[in-house]
Amino acid sequence: MRTQRLVIAFAIVLGACTLLAHARGANRVEQRSAVALPAVHLTSEQDHQRTLDLLHIKQLRSGPSGDPKAPNAANTDEGKVPPYTLPDPLVLEKGKRVTTAEMWWKQRRPEIVELFDREIYGRVPAKTPAVKWEVVGTAHEKVGDTEAITKRLIGHVDNSAYPQISVDIQLALSVPQHATGPVPVMMEFGLSPELLDAIRKRMGEEQWAKLQGPGPSWQQQVLDKGWGYAVLLPTSVQADNGEGLTQGIIGLVNQGQPRKLDDWGALRAWAWGASRALDYFETDKSVDAKQVGIEGLSRYGKAALVTMAYDPRFAIGFIASSGEGGAKILRRQFGEQVENVASTSEYHWMAGNFLKYAGPLTPNDLPVDAHELIALCAPRPMFISSGSLQVEGGWIDGKGMFLAAVGAGPVYKLLGKKDLGTTEFPPMETALVEGDIAFRQHSGGHTAGPNWPTFLTFASRYLKGPPTGSIRTTSRSGRGDGQSAAEHSVALTFDDLPAHGPLPGTVSRVDIINSIIRALQAAHAPPIYGFINAKTLEKEPETEQVLQLWRDAGYPLGNHTFSHMDLDANSSDAWEQDLLADEPTLQKFMNSDDWHWLRFPYLHEGNTEAKHLHILTFLKDHGYRVAEVTLSFGDYAYNEPYARCLAKSDTQSIDWMREAYLRNADASLTHGIQAADRLFGHDVKHVMLLHVGGFETVMLPKLLELLDHRGFRLIPLPEAASDPAYEKEKDLTAHFGGTLLQELLVARHIQETDQPENPPAKLNELCR
Repeated sequence: MRTQRLVIAFAIVLGACTLLAHARGANRVEQRSAVALPAVHLTSEQDHQRTLDLLHIKQLRSGPSGDPKAPNAANTDEGKVPPYTLPDPLVLEKGKRVTTAEMWWKQRRPEIVELFDREIYGRVPAKTPAVKWEVVGTAHEKVGDTEAITKRLIGHVDNSAYPQISVDIQLALSVPQHATGPVPVMMEFGLSPELLDAIRKRMGEEQWAKLQGPGPSWQQQVLDKGWGYAVLLPTSVQADNGEGLTQGIIGLVNQGQPRKLDDWGALRAWAWGASRALDYFETDKSVDAKQVGIEGLSRYGKAALVTMAYDPRFAIGFIASSGEGGAKILRRQFGEQVENVASTSEYHWMAGNFLKYAGPLTPNDLPVDAHELIALCAPRPMFISSGSLQVEGGWIDGKGMFLAAVGAGPVYKLLGKKDLGTTEFPPMETALVEGDIAFRQHSGGHTAGPNWPTFLTFASRYLKGPPTGSIRTTSRSGRGDGQSAAEHSVALTFDDLPAHGPLPGTVSRVDIINSIIRALQAAHAPPIYGFINAKTLEKEPETEQVLQLWRDAGYPLGNHTFSHMDLDANSSDAWEQDLLADEPTLQKFMNSDDWHWLRFPYLHEGNTEAKHLHILTFLKDHGYRVAEVTLSFGDYAYNEPYARCLAKSDTQSIDWMREAYLRNADASLTHGIQAADRLFGHDVKHVMLLHVGGFETVMLPKLLELLDHRGFRLIPLPEAASDPAYEKEKDLTAHFGGTLLQELLVARHIQETDQPENPPAKLNELCR
């Protein structure tokens, strides 16, 4: 019910924004000229009925209810979804298969566009009025750690042909203040700051935090990458109701008269407004207009997808929870349906012709579907976002959006790009980001917030900011030296392959490793070492595929002993035999590549000086190098409580875990930098310890974003180990365990700086 209230609240907000924009539009109506026709004023119900009359339809079918307790509740049971057949995006209307890019561009794509124009979204008039942009305000502000310049703009639409209606498009643009060249820009279909502030006060801090997602705002995340962001108010272009169809840009072009059946609806009008904003960006020297992306949530997610499909100048799309009429398969009977979109509250988004598919025709009669709308965006990158079925609810239909992304894949492949790489709906919070179509279902509600870090990692493959060092920022550690170039370096390493911790939900070991690999590849990580315990293969033979996938990705393997044996708790002989027992598996998967790297289990290197020195001699004789660690924050401890909390659908506890993970990871970075400075007078090349557990599939993209934000460059383990700091002092006589920095601080009798408890004790209490 809390989720439903959030979704309803968001809908109320959008409705309030619509009414406000419509009222402002009405107040701007000027004295009618003697020659112009008077504007027709119809309620949504009246205009809806007029459209039905034009279609010669007496009545439409009613759509299902979003209330799961209602007698006509929408289906949210996968087992009850009837079979359906999608139109083939690569077959011409006359039946010939599309086999070349030229056939797509010259024959099939125009066919699909015509069908969407006529039957779904409506046609934009061949000639629309010009827009003159005016900067009405400029402000210098600080967003997070970045100084920015924000312009408020008004796009005055030429209304000389019909002065009774005025349209002023509202747009805000923010770019890093110290950028030395044009920057990429992410533009959102959004709400005004005033309205957002009012919403925040009405919803309360807890509900607002759930809507926004944990961590920095999306605006701060974008600026931290050296990019800019923009917010376009779509209702300043066209009201979000049927009553406004004779106002706004649609009413202006139609000179106040009602629409024809294939005239454009609000979605295409909002997309038209985004294109006019892009026209402005092409004149603004602070913006790289060839690197502008579009993002929207819910109905504005639909508009963002339509924008991408119709304006090839947009470089990338972030389509969040767009549902029916957006990225969701229209004819799939799950959640919201065509009949709902054809109702009096939503029909204005679409062309009048769309209503006939709610009676007498059915969704199965549609000549196109959402997969072909996504295909119209090809070959440009697209990120499809969804919340969880449990929290956001089934109305949006995350799987239906995933299936549409799958259906667009053949077109992307025809044009030389990569599809999603799978047809199987992934576990929640699995980032499918290897291809040029991406998908991720976060565990939150009706919001894009939790997926912004993953999207920005994905987008970084395509959008490139100004030259390194040209953005002045203040780091979280308090520096303000004007550098955004990577000041630090770190080698990521993963312990306990092929399996660590319990499996969360229906996730498999293969799912976990694939998710980790995808996140690393999206961040363009160098070869990452994974340290194995081959005994796991005896317990779970199927996990052999995990090691093969790791190797197929080009990542090396190292020795973590056969059974994860604790050197401190066992004899030297037993430990040595356990290490040697791991070698056949390493030889099998590494072949001629070097696998002689060791990670001590528990970072225990011997509980006495004699044992410690004996083992070091043994390792040297067998050609091993020790993979030391400088950064560790107890990431392993999150996996078990995550599985418990996921089983109980305790999203509040999972949210706390996310925040604690990032907070402690951030503190670990600060501690490592400070400890290195105290020991050596400068930073070192760090090695971070991570584990291949289920919670890493949730947090690794966010951790990679944090490392990027803190200025850490990813390097391979051998490069990190080349740092002279790893030639340990010979006077380690009392402490043989922990991170290298901790060992050296103890050896030199240097007091450690305070750091958070790693891992937090609260983890043991969660979801018991």
